Amino acid sequence: MNYTPNIRKSAQTFANVLLKAKEWFASLSKTEQQKLIDELEHGAGLLTNIRQLNAYIAKYGEIHQAKLLHAYEKIPSKVWYEGGITVIDYGCGQGIAEMVLSDYMASRYVDNDHIKGFILIEPSRTNLQRCIGHVNAFFSESKISAVCKKDNQINKDDINPESTTVIHLFSNVIDLDDFDGNAVLSVLNEDKSHNNIIVCVSPYYQEATRGKRIKEFGDKLQGYSLVYKLEKHTDDWDKPYSCQIYIFVSSYY
Repeated sequence: MNYTPNIRKSAQTFANVLLKAKEWFASLSKTEQQKLIDELEHGAGLLTNIRQLNAYIAKYGEIHQAKLLHAYEKIPSKVWYEGGITVIDYGCGQGIAEMVLSDYMASRYVDNDHIKGFILIEPSRTNLQRCIGHVNAFFSESKISAVCKKDNQINKDDINPESTTVIHLFSNVIDLDDFDGNAVLSVLNEDKSHNNIIVCVSPYYQEATRGKRIKEFGDKLQGYSLVYKLEKHTDDWDKPYSCQIYIFVSSYY
């Protein structure tokens, strides 16, 4: 059984993508499954081929979906009804956040063409190409700008949204060891012309270092307000995963 991101427009849901990935993974031998699981390194591994990308969705897609839907619910609701939006995804991976966003917008009866453009930032070309395919399938009317860079290589020319309102997505990125953040912070702090909404989502780690990275990132933002915060370890609620969500908005907004 083969899984590809070339989804028919009649089946544009992340649930469909997730199901296909799980069916593909289940069709593999136990030895192949374990090899791929080991390569994923608990979700932090560097993914370099399509099989690893498929396995990642099969193993972690559902958790990402749940966290992202929770985060999207907490974005100020007026953004879905005023003008258009540009979405900037830092470390976009293969586009899980975008596919889940499409599902969320459908649940709110918001047309996908409300997203005027995407700026997809990702250091892995394999991931980035997969992400472009997914975004094209889900948001066929949206403009896509792809930036194959690490976060510390980003400059203001890379982050040049056309819409007044901009959603900045940091999904499972800030908690990574190789995330620097200073270049991104410089651009965000200098921007006074957009309504910026910063959505940060990650696991919630017990250790003081990784568990505080999103807060430390937020503390360095200038002219932004924290409008939502969630921090849950697995023993804090009935979910089988930990979750950390911070949402910041610019004073201009």
